[in-house]
Amino acid sequence: MKKKMPIRVLQIGMTKNIGGVETYLIQQFDYLDKSQVVYDFVNITSEDEIVFKDKILQAGSRIYGVRSRHSNPIRHYWQWIKLLHNIAGEYTAIVLNSNSITYVFPIFIARFFGIPMRIMHSHNSGFEHKIGFIKKIIITINRRLLKWGATDYFACSKLAGRWMFGDKIPFTVIPNAIDCNKFRFNSDVRKELRKSLDIDDKFVIGHVGRFTYQKNHNFLIEIFYEIHKINPKAVLLLIGNVVGDKLYYKIAKQKVQQYGLMNCVQFLGMRSDVPFLMQAMDCFLLPSRFEGLPVVGIEAQAAGLPCFFSDTITREVGLTELAHFISLEKSDEEWAKKIARSHCTERAKFANVVAEKGYDIHGISKKMEDIYLEKN
Repeated sequence: MKKKMPIRVLQIGMTKNIGGVETYLIQQFDYLDKSQVVYDFVNITSEDEIVFKDKILQAGSRIYGVRSRHSNPIRHYWQWIKLLHNIAGEYTAIVLNSNSITYVFPIFIARFFGIPMRIMHSHNSGFEHKIGFIKKIIITINRRLLKWGATDYFACSKLAGRWMFGDKIPFTVIPNAIDCNKFRFNSDVRKELRKSLDIDDKFVIGHVGRFTYQKNHNFLIEIFYEIHKINPKAVLLLIGNVVGDKLYYKIAKQKVQQYGLMNCVQFLGMRSDVPFLMQAMDCFLLPSRFEGLPVVGIEAQAAGLPCFFSDTITREVGLTELAHFISLEKSDEEWAKKIARSHCTERAKFANVVAEKGYDIHGISKKMEDIYLEKN
C-alpha cells in the first residue's frame, strides 16, 4: 500500500529578524507532526536570508525566494506569479502572517492558481506610522481583494482580529503558544546567567523587542530612570535588534547617555537564548503603543516574571496573576513605583499555569494540524 504523503502548507512571514511572527512560526514548525503536515516558507525579501534557515532546510522543508517589493516591485510580483505557477498544485494551504493589511498579493494570486485554503493571519493591532491618503486607498482595495481571495481568517488575539478584519468578518483566534518547559524557572541557570552578565546582586528588569515606534523604548527608558532613582541597584536588559530605520535605536542610546545610565543598561541585541535570559530577570516591562498578542508576554509569565504591560495591549495576554496593566497616560514615576516593589517567590509553578490556559505549543500544533487536515 502506497504511503500517504503529508500535506504541504506555504507560510509567508519569516524574515531575517527574530520577532513575534518568526517565533510563532518556528515554534509550530518544531512541534508539527511532519508525517501529517509540512511547512514550507517563502522569503519575500530574498536579498537577505531568513532566520532559522538551516533548521528549516535540515528538517527537509523548502524555502523559496522572492525579491523584495520595495527594491523591485515588478520583479517581486512577477516572481510570485512564476513561483505559484510552478508549485501551487503541491499545496493545500497558503498563509500570509502579517502585521499589516497593506500587502495581500499572495492571498489574491493564490486563488488564481487554485490553492484550496488561503489564510490571512493578523499578528498586530496597530500601524507603525500614521496612515496617509495613499495607504488608506491601498488598505481599502486590499480589503476587497482579501474578501475575494481569502478562505479563512486567523488572528493572534481578538483585538488583532478586529483591528485587521473588522467586526463583520469571522476569524479564528490562534494563540501565540510556546514551549512552556523551555521557560520554566531554573535557579541554576539564573545564577550562571547573572554571573556572566555581571548582575549578581542587581534588580534586573528585562525587555524583549525590536527598536521601533511600536515598542516605545523612549518611555521605557524614562520609566527605568525613575526606577533607578528608587533602587540604584536596578539594571535594564534590552534584548532586540534594529529593523530598517535606526532612528529608534539611536534615540534609545541617546536617552541612556542623557540620563547617565550607561553602566546599568545593557543593549544585548538579537539573542537566541531568551528563555535563559528571562531566568536572570526579576521582572519584565513592555510599555508598547500597541500589540497583537505579544509572545514575549506569554514567555515572561511562563518564566515566573512579574510583567508590566501598557493598557493598550490586549488583556488576553494576562494569563496569570503576574500580569499588570498600566495606562500610558500614567507618569513614568507611577510606573516606576509599581515596578520597583514587584517580586515573585514561586516562579517555577507558572510554566504549568500558562500551559493550562491553552498556550502550550503541543496543543496548538495539534490544533493547526487538524485545521489543515480537515480541509484536505
